[in-house]
Amino acid sequence: MGDQRFFFIHVMKTAGGTLRQQILANFRREEVYPWDRVDVDLLTANTSLEYLTRLPASRRAGIRVFTGHFPFAAVQLLGGNPTIVTILRDPVDRTISFLRARQRNQDQHRGQSLEEIYEHPSLFASLIKDHQAKLFALTAEDRPGSFGDVLDVDRDRLELAKQNLERVDVIGIQSRFGDLLSELERRFGWRRAAVADRNVGQATAQAVAVSFRRRIAEDNQADMEFFEHAVRLCEQRRRAATVR
Repeated sequence: MGDQRFFFIHVMKTAGGTLRQQILANFRREEVYPWDRVDVDLLTANTSLEYLTRLPASRRAGIRVFTGHFPFAAVQLLGGNPTIVTILRDPVDRTISFLRARQRNQDQHRGQSLEEIYEHPSLFASLIKDHQAKLFALTAEDRPGSFGDVLDVDRDRLELAKQNLERVDVIGIQSRFGDLLSELERRFGWRRAAVADRNVGQATAQAVAVSFRRRIAEDNQADMEFFEHAVRLCEQRRRAATVR
């Protein structure tokens, strides 16, 4: 792989944890950001753009792969022209996965229904509403603090998100995770490690009402369109690679 550098934009609840295990299997631990031996506050290291962009030059020089829950703007702010990698997921499935994780892991949401968690105002605005499109619509000029910043993804922002996605070198789709690994193997020489999948393609534990799924789709129309664009873009790239 030479000295090629990567930036993995880890969109929450898209199988990014599994890909990070693959990254750790392909690079020395000190080459992957963040690292708990150096980055004591991992939450800050994984989410704060201020922390990321203030890394000393000596530290940056030794990092081969940046990971974390950052918007696309982080790549622009950090500079260095890395190979950009991300994974996206059907917005309805991503939202349900997020809600179940909150229900399972957050004391404040234990005993609440998925619908009740979904209706939590701050959660909806920062971590649900058109979340994937938002991450690619935020710009350096917005001076984002973290991936949780609130943004109205209007038509102009949605088009910007699509344009930024087209600048991503490797786009994975959660439901076709194996295709992502194959592309990383073929293009960059990564090896597919035997690591445990973290909820990749697993069946949901309980049924979700069709009406609730429809509500999520209607509330997140920008995200739905953004994801459809991502799927088309992946298919176009796949066909082009086959022709080559």
